Amino acid sequence: MKGDFSIDNTEKIHLLKIQLKKLNKAFKTLPEGHLSIGHSNGSYKWFYFNNGEKTYIKKSDIKLAKKLALKKYIKLKMAVVSGEINELSKTQLNLIESRDKLNTLLSDPAYIELLEDYFSTSDMETDYWMNADYNRSRSHPENLIHPTVNGIMVRSKSESMIAVALTENRIPFRYEELISINNISIAPDFTLLHPMTNKTYYWEHFGLIDNENYYENFAVKIKTYAKANIILGDNLIVTFETSDNPLSFNTINNIINQYFD
Repeated sequence: MKGDFSIDNTEKIHLLKIQLKKLNKAFKTLPEGHLSIGHSNGSYKWFYFNNGEKTYIKKSDIKLAKKLALKKYIKLKMAVVSGEINELSKTQLNLIESRDKLNTLLSDPAYIELLEDYFSTSDMETDYWMNADYNRSRSHPENLIHPTVNGIMVRSKSESMIAVALTENRIPFRYEELISINNISIAPDFTLLHPMTNKTYYWEHFGLIDNENYYENFAVKIKTYAKANIILGDNLIVTFETSDNPLSFNTINNIINQYFD
C-alpha cells in the first residue's frame, strides 16, 4: 500500500534526502552557465556557455572547467537521487532515464579527468591503501589502452566503467594486483577494500564469455580462486558480457549495492 514502508526503506529515504540536501547546497556554490566538451580524434576542448555566449576555456583555466564539470555531475546526480526517493516512496519517475544520463557523463574520460578531485577519497586509511605501492601485473602493457580514474589505464571500456562506478561509490580498489595461490601468480581485475568492514573482495570481469576458449579460462580461474577461499558469491564478484549483451552501468551499480550497501 502506498506510504506503507519497511523500516529499511524509511531509513534509505532519510539518508537520500540528506544526500540530496548536501548536493543542492554544493550546487548553489558553483558558477553560472554550463560546460560542453568537444571531442575530436582522441582529444577534446572545453567550452563555457553562459547568457547565450560560447567561450573557449583554455587549459590554464582548468579550475573553471573542473567547477563546471562538477556542476553538471551534481545536477545529474540530484536527478538520480530524487528518482530513487520517489521510487522508494512508490511514486512514478523516470529513474532509468536519469541514471542513463549520469552514466553517459561518467563514461566520458574528459569529464572523469575534471572530476578526479571530487571523487578522491577523504579517508586517510583507504586513501593510503589505494595509493601505496603494490605488486602489479606487468603482462601485456600494450593492451592498457583505456584511461579511467586516477590516471589508471585498463584493458577494456567495461573495466573503465567498473573503476568509475567504484570511485563514485567511494570504494577503494587496486587494479591487477598480483596475488599468489598455490605458488601460482594471478591478477584479479580489481582488488577491493570494503570502506566500512575492511573486508577484501575480488572482482573479475569476463568480457568474451560467449567464446568457448574464454569460457574454459573462466572455469579454471574460479577453481583456482576457490583453493584460496576466494569464493564466488562471497568475496569473489564476477561480471560477464557477450558481443550481444555488453556490460552496463546499471548492472555494475546493482552489484555494488548488493555487496557494499
